[in-house]
Amino acid sequence: MSVDELESLAERRGAEPVPLDSLMSRRVRNILLISSLYDSFTMQSDGRFTEVLFTEYLKLNLSYAPSVVRVSTLEAATESLSTERFDLVISMLRVGSITADRMARTLKARHPGIPFVVLAHNPRDYEEFRDAGLLAEVDYSFIWQGDARLFLAVVKLVEDRLNARRDAELAGVKCILLVEDSPRFVSSYLPMLYSEIMKQTQSLMTEGVNRMQKLLRMRARPKILLADSFENAVDTIDNFRDNLLGAILDCRFPRNAHEDAQAGFKLAELMRSRLPGCPILFQSSETVNREGALALGAAFIDKNSPTLLTEVVSFLQGYLGFGDFRFTGNDGRIEAVAADLRGLERAVREVSDGALLRHAERDDFSTWLMARTEFDLARRLRPRRVQEFPSPSELRHYLAETLRDWRLGFRTGEVEEWHGETFNEDTDFVRIGGGSLGGKGRGLAFVHYLLGRYRIADRFPGLKIFVPPTIVIGTDCFDRFMEGLATGSIDLYSARPDQDARERDSAIRELFLGAELPAQVVESLELFLRQVSYPLAVRSSSLLEDSAAEPFAGVYDTFMLPNSHPDPAVRLHELCEAVRMVYASMFRSDSLGYMEFTPHRLEEEKMAVVIQQVVGGGHNGYLYPDVSGVAKSYNFYPVKGMEATDGVVSAALGFGRTVVDGEKCVRFNPRKPGVLYQFSSTRAFLENSQRDFFALSLNGPSPEAEYGLEKLPIETAEEHGVLSDLASVYSPQNDMIYDGIFREGPRIITMAGLLKTDALHFAEALGFLLSVGGTAFSTDIEFEFALTLKRAGGALTGELGFLQIRPMGYDPGDAAPVSLLEQRAFCVCESVLGMGVIRGIRDVILVPSGGFDRSNTRRAALHIERINRRLLTEGRKSILIGPGRWGSADHWLGIPVGWRQISTARCMVEVPFGDMDVTPSQGTHFFHNITSLGIGYFTITHSPPSRLDEDWLLGLPPEEDTGLVRHIRFRDPLTVRMDARAARGVILRPDDEEEPGDAAD
Repeated sequence: MSVDELESLAERRGAEPVPLDSLMSRRVRNILLISSLYDSFTMQSDGRFTEVLFTEYLKLNLSYAPSVVRVSTLEAATESLSTERFDLVISMLRVGSITADRMARTLKARHPGIPFVVLAHNPRDYEEFRDAGLLAEVDYSFIWQGDARLFLAVVKLVEDRLNARRDAELAGVKCILLVEDSPRFVSSYLPMLYSEIMKQTQSLMTEGVNRMQKLLRMRARPKILLADSFENAVDTIDNFRDNLLGAILDCRFPRNAHEDAQAGFKLAELMRSRLPGCPILFQSSETVNREGALALGAAFIDKNSPTLLTEVVSFLQGYLGFGDFRFTGNDGRIEAVAADLRGLERAVREVSDGALLRHAERDDFSTWLMARTEFDLARRLRPRRVQEFPSPSELRHYLAETLRDWRLGFRTGEVEEWHGETFNEDTDFVRIGGGSLGGKGRGLAFVHYLLGRYRIADRFPGLKIFVPPTIVIGTDCFDRFMEGLATGSIDLYSARPDQDARERDSAIRELFLGAELPAQVVESLELFLRQVSYPLAVRSSSLLEDSAAEPFAGVYDTFMLPNSHPDPAVRLHELCEAVRMVYASMFRSDSLGYMEFTPHRLEEEKMAVVIQQVVGGGHNGYLYPDVSGVAKSYNFYPVKGMEATDGVVSAALGFGRTVVDGEKCVRFNPRKPGVLYQFSSTRAFLENSQRDFFALSLNGPSPEAEYGLEKLPIETAEEHGVLSDLASVYSPQNDMIYDGIFREGPRIITMAGLLKTDALHFAEALGFLLSVGGTAFSTDIEFEFALTLKRAGGALTGELGFLQIRPMGYDPGDAAPVSLLEQRAFCVCESVLGMGVIRGIRDVILVPSGGFDRSNTRRAALHIERINRRLLTEGRKSILIGPGRWGSADHWLGIPVGWRQISTARCMVEVPFGDMDVTPSQGTHFFHNITSLGIGYFTITHSPPSRLDEDWLLGLPPEEDTGLVRHIRFRDPLTVRMDARAARGVILRPDDEEEPGDAAD
């Protein structure tokens, strides 16, 4: 599906939004955003980019915030720039198949001097572009992690560069010099720096005696000047010598076109000679630089410090120093207060004629709407005059209906702010508090928007597609919770290598359960529970979660609550406890272990919480969906008859934990759902069929339940009457499988009633949603879903709930040739995920498959954990080889390791058990994280040419042999080559050196 085809589905309601121009000179008035539809939605809705900008512009007493025009192709960007003036271009590093360097060259050739800013999803992608010399035309590069404050910082940074010299000359405006060549750190620093500067500006406003002085103070905030080299920094110092308020310097950055470890000190010495009293802060990942910084009379911060950002704020503080609509009657009495459009509409219908006329005559409605970023609605109201209406009642009717139509029209799919007095059980999507919705919340909000804007919800007869009613507690609430948390002796941000993980996790659990949530959160949840009584899913939604680079899938916790206790106080206690436990899961040992795989620090992470109605039907004290699972737009393991681009769906009876934990489920091609390729024989049906499922007990979980869910046999589902459309029967008399459950014999979950008929268009709907999602994200995507079936009068209907959506995070890039290297390899695989070359690995952790007893998988996991811990301490990486699925929840299908236990692995090889091949589990969180972190993933089968020379490995002297696990250390490094487009990969022996001219690291 193309972007044009997607846009043709859009529900048109009146005129399209009209961009608004800023009235201030030398400001960024118009921004051209080149991104996928999903990235644009994230920036505009999740972080409320336009609202953040507009609020800050009001503080500076400016009339209009910049307008943002989004395009998703280079051709559209070129056309927009030829017909309209733009002051800034912001682009993702790659949009579809077009890279930012090509965009920058093309646009700057036609429009010289236009600032071009690039956003990368992760440092790895940025470094690849930088090292290839593909960012020469780019003015600034940043790492986008879902925090919309970065956009405010980008705009301010560009404006500061345009205005600093003139403002310094006219009003003596001060500047802060930031010298840093790492976009990752710049992306962390800038939002924090501008936040602190705005706080400072606000504190100075009250000191103004008259309006002009206040305006001067507001406009005279310090500017931030960014330099990424020694020469650029010296130019800044020379140009702003008398106006430098302070400097934040890295120690190592380019000087004379080469990286210089002493560049920061040389620059500081120059500053000390020209600006003796200028405060300087050094920040470096090399702690040996501390002494040199202190010798220069400068402060020093370790970049590796878990409290880096807090320490920077402390330096700034130590060295540097709008709202509700209030209806007022003619007598000055406040008659009503409105906090949002719904409240404004209600108040317009209720206030006196005098108050209504008073505010209408002064254009107060349009002015307030402008402040709420409802620019087009404000422009619709402003031209109308009170004199046009024969009576106050007609004016009242016009205002109320216009507000209602707009709220139900243009705000379709909007994330609403929480207001207890207006919330009801029909409210679709609400946020409590400020900050970000987090990754999971962003994805859900985006789907909520897509379903409304593109008329998808009722596209398929009999099947309702929806996002369950959702409340998201924003990351600001997490910040306030953490500020009040007395950690005592517990270090949340790191764990000692010798510390017992379970003991540490237990202490963190008790710490968080004993802490108080912010009063706003507790009060809001109490009001929420007065309105709803349905079961709730309480789910993590961190800033980094569900990102394209490091998805953090399944790393943090989800809790299911029956929400059925007769005492409201108990229900509130259970909900608040679940929220606190989601917060706590961010600091668990497994979470810390996963974070080590990423370029991020835990302090940069923040947690939002999604509270969502559980999708499912009630059955004799239990609740569960008929079908749930994961749909992926790209199939990494297509068997004969399947196309990789058709995608794949993994589905199961009951809750989706069956799928994401890697247990037995049904896998099918949504384009050709009638054939279940995993069930190639009756024996395969019997071996691979789901035998139990997860359900939520409405009477409270049993002691064996984990996260609120219980595991039940499928016979219980048949007693509940839900198997008729989902199961088939095996007949041992003639060794046949019959669809339906009208015969005697073992029940087998095949989804035949849904996949072999078009009664609900179930598979077609999933395929369509994958196509829409892939177009909107400009990349392959996956989503989690839950389906509830209903039969009335013989007709089958269903409700398909969206639970989560995210990019798959897989970009093939440049394939590494492998076909000519097979004779030099000890491992050749025809089922590979991963692209490129991995070098420098000298350690192999091997679980020998010959004669391996599957009852020992848990013991093997503990042995692996111990070896991994030692390698982690030594700073070494490994290749992991063993039988069955890595990370399997079913220990009979593989070794049940978690991230903390294998955190050094850069390549993983799955080999078959002696008696069976194990199907790769593509729906699992574990699998998704492997793909997105760039870890090589090899699946060896019994079928040639795939092979592993395990005898060669076993013939090598081990570094350690535990009886179950062998650690083999090589003097020379191994080389891994992968080509996922051909699904082929090899691991070369260390004595087979690369030919001269092979690709470099």
